[in-house]
Amino acid sequence: MTTTTPKILSASLSRRRLLKAGAATAAGLAAPSFFVRNAWAAGKTMQIGIWGGVQGEFIRKQVLPAFEKDFDCKVDAQQGSTLGQIALLRAGKEAPKFTVMFVDDLGVEIAKREGLIDPLPRDKMPNLAKVYPRFIYNDGYGVALAISSAGLFYNPQVTKPLESYAELWDPRFARKVSLVGTKTTPSVFTVIIAAAIASGKPYKEAQYLADQAWPKLKELKPNVLNLYSTDDAPLLVAQGQGAIGGPEYSKYVYPYKLKGASIDMCYPKEGAFAGVNCQILVKNAPNADLGAEFMNRMLDPAVQQGLAETALAAPAIGGLSFKPEIAGLLAYPESKMDELGLFSPDWAYVNSVRSSWIENLNQIFTA
Repeated sequence: MTTTTPKILSASLSRRRLLKAGAATAAGLAAPSFFVRNAWAAGKTMQIGIWGGVQGEFIRKQVLPAFEKDFDCKVDAQQGSTLGQIALLRAGKEAPKFTVMFVDDLGVEIAKREGLIDPLPRDKMPNLAKVYPRFIYNDGYGVALAISSAGLFYNPQVTKPLESYAELWDPRFARKVSLVGTKTTPSVFTVIIAAAIASGKPYKEAQYLADQAWPKLKELKPNVLNLYSTDDAPLLVAQGQGAIGGPEYSKYVYPYKLKGASIDMCYPKEGAFAGVNCQILVKNAPNADLGAEFMNRMLDPAVQQGLAETALAAPAIGGLSFKPEIAGLLAYPESKMDELGLFSPDWAYVNSVRSSWIENLNQIFTA
């Protein structure tokens, strides 16, 4: 027995090692790692267009590194603005270099009309099911990522919040209104507001009544201190340059409030405007499958939560909750959007007349 026992033990141990190794191999085949599942993406490079500012910084630092690790790929992110992104898509229409582009909602309409984008690949973006239906645009060609509410910013030490936009014409605001310049999207809100005040119609109807806006805006001119084109306009009002300003997106105002500046937002009874940051899939894009995965990742609840808290802009999906100090600054959930009267213009129409609107605004306020 003493001569056979070691052989028996050795054989037994060998069988156990073999069984253990086999079990590990079987387990690996039955439940492959995340990298194995995404092996199709390994080594690929994708070019995308994102925003600048705090939103772009969040994407670069919090979203892209994890995505690149999960898919063993490289994402080249170039930041820009909506019209600049559209120009890049036009330039590369015949041989696209970009796969995903971030644009505002007005850009989705332009890109679809010009044949620059493909429909959202719903079958590859399961997180689309979490998105509020109102934030899927142009028959499924674009989807929102972040929603700001546009209203007026004001210095609480100088004036009370306005109940109606009509108060902007009050003599007490002579040379105290900092009006948004014509180089940014909220300038079209100025036209719609003036048309609504002049006609007594809601925004939905007033946006088609711009002819009634121009005389009304001429009456506003004595109250206008300046036209601003930089994101620090709210800070200047907080420091005493004027009393009130806008219309402007909340995401450019609330960061100053959180830092203690004498500034706040108000949303007059006529309603707030929606400033919607979206994502689109470039037509005939290289690595479109990887692009679909990235777009789906941007709608993941954890990413939406982080983006909202960083940029102070509401998420596009339901079911999230925020700390009180953040929740009070967001047009969220959907019921709060309805309370604010959050309004998105008919961009197909507004885009067609925007150049003439801008020309008229410049003639009134800069001539």
